Amino acid sequence: MTVLVTGAAGFIGSHIVRQLLKKNYQVRAMHLPNENLANLQGLPVETMSADITDLESLKIAMYNCDYVIHAAAIYKLWLPEPEKMDRVNIQGTKNVLQLAKQLGVKRVVFTSSIARFAGQGTGINATESSPFALGPARNPYPISKAAAHELAVEAAKNGQDVVICAPTGPIGPGDVAPTPTGRFILAFARMPIVAVPDISINFADVRDIAEGHVLAMEKGISGESYLLGHQNLTIRQLAETLSELIGVRKPVVWVPFAVSSLWSHMPLLYSQIVSRKDPFVTPCAIHIAKLGLMADCSKAVCELGLPQSPIKTAVADALIWFAQQGFIQNPRLKSRIEEIQTTLYG
Repeated sequence: MTVLVTGAAGFIGSHIVRQLLKKNYQVRAMHLPNENLANLQGLPVETMSADITDLESLKIAMYNCDYVIHAAAIYKLWLPEPEKMDRVNIQGTKNVLQLAKQLGVKRVVFTSSIARFAGQGTGINATESSPFALGPARNPYPISKAAAHELAVEAAKNGQDVVICAPTGPIGPGDVAPTPTGRFILAFARMPIVAVPDISINFADVRDIAEGHVLAMEKGISGESYLLGHQNLTIRQLAETLSELIGVRKPVVWVPFAVSSLWSHMPLLYSQIVSRKDPFVTPCAIHIAKLGLMADCSKAVCELGLPQSPIKTAVADALIWFAQQGFIQNPRLKSRIEEIQTTLYG
């Protein structure tokens, strides 16, 4: 059985590839031209350069594949050209679904997002039946992912075999971007003091999220959505886990949402005028955090057998990977992370 994985060089996508290989699937790993393929290095896969917004290259990549796991997307807080997010996340998904149907693909697994279900309010867990609530945040990422999600739902209603996976906050090795969670881990490791709003987020080991995709491909129900996550944690609890691992207790300062929102305009302005890169935080991101990013992932655990690995191990492996890749330069901290690696893996 051959499985095409779009976004295969990315954080979640590369771990999906690894999980498929563990189960002896033939994997066609699709990536963008000139994309960094470090996450796929040494893996026995067929790599394929293609773009989900280009039907011709996508058709070649998908040809003769039994399954498609569509994990490719733009995941950013801000883009200089916001319409690009719609083009990739919405039109790209439409292209994948259209060609999969045309080419007789047995099943498509679509990677949605916690953003489709979250935002139900402080202290309220999102579930697979939660309505889309992040529209008022006016952030192109959740809006585009929600629209793509509806395309997948509609395709399933029309008879196409489509299963939807919605990851929560992934933590672990291979965070090439890095993600917002990865940035927090790095900020905590580098800075003497950390200032954050009082928020709670559902986190999971990225490898469990990847395995959840494969389980959804194998035994998920067409048209159903599965939240792939594990544990709801406050940022303070995540900081305490980091402190425990690196052996340094750093002060975490709570910042009121009003102050966070006001301050977040500065990195956004810097990105808009100077760097043209994804800012560390934006007013929209603060709004989303305030609306809530907690989730109940029991459906995937019960119906798919989603693993629930310790978050502490995922954080430790993220630190080890960041140090190995040069994201962390402090000699004392690198030495401590090497000790963590020795303790965990010998």
